Amino acid sequence: MRFGQFHKIDPKYPIFVLCGAIFDEKYYQDKVINKFNELKKKFFGSEDIILHTLEMTRPSKYKDNRFSKLINADFRKEFYKALNEFLEEVNFILVACIIKKSAHLEKYGADALDPYLLSFNNLLDEFIPELPEGEQCKIIAERRDDNLDNQLELAWLNLKINGTENFKGSEIKDRVENLSMTLKSTNEAGLQIADLLANPIGRFVLDIKKTEPGHEIDYSILEKKLRSNGLIILPK
Repeated sequence: MRFGQFHKIDPKYPIFVLCGAIFDEKYYQDKVINKFNELKKKFFGSEDIILHTLEMTRPSKYKDNRFSKLINADFRKEFYKALNEFLEEVNFILVACIIKKSAHLEKYGADALDPYLLSFNNLLDEFIPELPEGEQCKIIAERRDDNLDNQLELAWLNLKINGTENFKGSEIKDRVENLSMTLKSTNEAGLQIADLLANPIGRFVLDIKKTEPGHEIDYSILEKKLRSNGLIILPK
């Protein structure tokens, strides 16, 4: 898919960020989900609430009024303190790709790929080297809409045939069992964690700082979770 979200360039946030969190499956099922649910229940009274950056940063605009608690500075500070402690404690590897939209469009013009698909290809190159030798792993992506989901399905099929810059298609099929897409409403902890991390990574790259220290995710924690290659920022 060409262009896509490149047509929508916010001068205050002119980048696209895609994050992936890599967990050991047993550890994720046994530890991470429970700890994440405990955090949600403690601050919002229910495990069923979906932590979503847009709703958390603009609580007055969205239906779930439980996020209105974040308007209170003391509550917000306590929540982010606990969230940062959670992120520091749990074991995962973070991979992230950032597309500078204007620069990419200027460089590639009509051949500029959609930022999501371009980021997905690059994250796959970061994901595969972290897989345990001899084991197959799964990728879970968030559903968006039928058109975008179909495009990702086609892109995934193409990757399994033609590969990426660093891996042959046969290697991808050997190492990745499947790509599954799930709705945000399924309350998948890993998808929520990945969503929460994208914004602080983007703010770090753009050097946007909160006016109130302690009221956001601490980037220094994420930096320690990043794969050794660090952030992928395109175009290079």
